[in-house]
Order: sequence, then C-alpha cells, then structure tokens
Amino acid sequence: MGCPRFNASKWATGLLAAGGLTSSMAQAQTITMTGTVANLCVLTLTTPGVIAVDPTGMELSTTQTGGVAASMTVVATGTNPTITFTAPGLTGPSASGATAEMAFTSPAGASNPYSSSGYVYAMSQLLDTITINGRATKATGFQSGVYNLTSTATCAQ
Repeated sequence: MGCPRFNASKWATGLLAAGGLTSSMAQAQTITMTGTVANLCVLTLTTPGVIAVDPTGMELSTTQTGGVAASMTVVATGTNPTITFTAPGLTGPSASGATAEMAFTSPAGASNPYSSSGYVYAMSQLLDTITINGRATKATGFQSGVYNLTSTATCAQ
C-alpha cells in the first residue's frame, strides 16, 4: 500500500470549482529595473611615445629608427566625448627655436596630419584608441641631451 499521489491540477480545479479562487483573481505584476548612466571619460596612455634623432641631427621623431608612437585609449559612458589636445611643446638642451608637431589617427575617425597647433577630436562613439606621432625639427640641429615632446589631452562631454 503506497501513499496516495497529490495531483496539483485536480487540487487547483477543485479549489476553483469550490469558489476558493477564480480566474479573475490572477494578477499581473510589472517589474521595473532602474539604472543611471553618468557621463564619464577615462584617458589612458597605454604606450608612451619615444622620439629618436634622424641621421642629420635636425629632426627628433617617433617615426625614426628607435622611435615609438604614443597610444592613448579613450573609454567613455554617457555621451560621446570630445578630446582636446594642446599644441605640442618641446623641452631639452637646444629646444629653443625648434618646431614641434603632432599627428593623430584612430580606427574610429581621428585624423589630423602633423601640426604645431592643438587638435580637437569629437568622437562618434564611446571607445577609441588614438595613435599619436610626434616630431620636432630644427635647422641648426639638436645638441645631445634629453628632450620631451608633450601635449596635454583633456576629455569633455
């Protein structure tokens, strides 16, 4: 002799028939999930640039042998950011009188040839990696020493 089986279907039908529950008592429930997306922009210099001297001694550049382009990753949330680069500057033993320039490219659309002016890049998406090449030229050449070619990048949304 075994235990009688419980039949939920028969139980529910019996309850409905007995007036315990009616189909009109079934309720709908709306589930709402709320979140906030804030404007946020993070600039990360993933590869610092390296400038190397050309054989004539009159150019320092990321494209010379031993030079390396800089790489900066932009990650944003909210609205598409605008990245502003200041005009490049050169410091070093004989930097005075040199022309400093930078060029910008990226898969998402940054495209600015070498220029001694700043650059404003209005991004069309929230993620990009910008490649930055730099060079400095001086007709009388560069003395030996350490040189820094710099620009400051800021992000606005």
